[in-house]
Amino acid sequence: MNEHSSRSHMILNVRVTCGMKDQPMQTGNLYLIDLAGSERVRKSEVVGEQLKEAGHINKSLAALGNVMEALDRKAKHVPFRDSKLTYLLQDSLGGNSRTMMVVNVNPCNDSYDETIYALQFATRVRRINIGTAKKNVTSKNLEETVNKLSSELKLLAQAKARSEQQMSSLKRENKRVQDRLKSAAESRARSHDDTRTMTVLKKSHAEMTERLKKEKVLREGKTGELENLQQEMQKVRQDTARMARQVDKLSTQITEKEDKISDLQKQLRTAKEKASAANHRARTAQIVNPRSTPSSGAAASSPVSRERVTAKPRGAPKSDDDIAKIRSEVEELLGKYDPNKVGKVDTLMEKFSGRETYLLNKMKQRYENGGVRPGGSSMSNGAANGSAGGSVSRPATRGSSATAGTTAQQRSEAALQKHMARMKQRKERASASSNVQSRLNGA
Repeated sequence: MNEHSSRSHMILNVRVTCGMKDQPMQTGNLYLIDLAGSERVRKSEVVGEQLKEAGHINKSLAALGNVMEALDRKAKHVPFRDSKLTYLLQDSLGGNSRTMMVVNVNPCNDSYDETIYALQFATRVRRINIGTAKKNVTSKNLEETVNKLSSELKLLAQAKARSEQQMSSLKRENKRVQDRLKSAAESRARSHDDTRTMTVLKKSHAEMTERLKKEKVLREGKTGELENLQQEMQKVRQDTARMARQVDKLSTQITEKEDKISDLQKQLRTAKEKASAANHRARTAQIVNPRSTPSSGAAASSPVSRERVTAKPRGAPKSDDDIAKIRSEVEELLGKYDPNKVGKVDTLMEKFSGRETYLLNKMKQRYENGGVRPGGSSMSNGAANGSAGGSVSRPATRGSSATAGTTAQQRSEAALQKHMARMKQRKERASASSNVQSRLNGA
């Protein structure tokens, strides 16, 4: 323990300020610090005021040790505010400064522990790196500053000249670029117009292509339809040719049938004439000799004669007046001899349509020459001639013969009508085929 110690820390601050007028001043601080040594109270055995001083010294040194430890650990927080000593040394320990520390030890054996602690503290402080101090260099020679500024001014003038030259060249280049841009804009406008024209042309080309495809498909369809129509036309022509051959054949057959019909009609007229003549002869013979007994030869030949006589005459009335006259005579006969059948006149006229004369003759034979009395009664030939026995009356025989002839004639006429209907149908078919052929030739 130093007997003459002030038992306190001493800090000497030397501040140096320099600079030029109208310029910021520069300041430098120099700290000269004499730290009081640590003191063990057990050894010094101080009391009272000195004990308090020893406590403050040890506390400040402990705070300085904590700051040094934090700086050694590169801690984010350094406790400079724990002590007034560390707070005053904040700029020296952590700012833009250079710090140098001298540790004093006592070589006596009695201060062995204090010496060890002081050396450990010095070792720890030695490891601390607070960084390099930055120097604030100020030009002390104004002439050097002026020369330097003049040199910089010359350099700036040269740079300005070069900049002006570059500016001129850039202006020329800018003009060329503007001209190129203008040309490019015009070219782009023309290109845009060309592109628009090309788009329109492409669209038109696409529409024409689509239309061409549709027309091609339509043409193919029409071609197929034309081929089908040609095939159908060929078939129709073949059918027409076949039908024409059939028509020619049928025409030939019709001609043959018509010739045959003409021959049959001639034969029929001849037969009618013969039958009418035979009927007339028979009626004349009956009127002339009604009571004569027929001979065996006459009896043998009577069926043939009666058949010829009762042959159904054919031929239609010549006019409506003749038909009306025949109708009135038929009604008169029915009203006189058979009143019950007067209502059947229309049926009889329709049944014997075209053969009204034949109907009138038959009714006259039955009612006038057959012994039928007015009112519908009839008498036999025996009673009329006054003979006791009588055979079948002659009118009855003539009626049966006439009925047989009428049936055969009806069958013949029905067959003739059917044949005429077939011929008519064939003519209609031939006419239709001719019309089809004429339409095809016209097409």
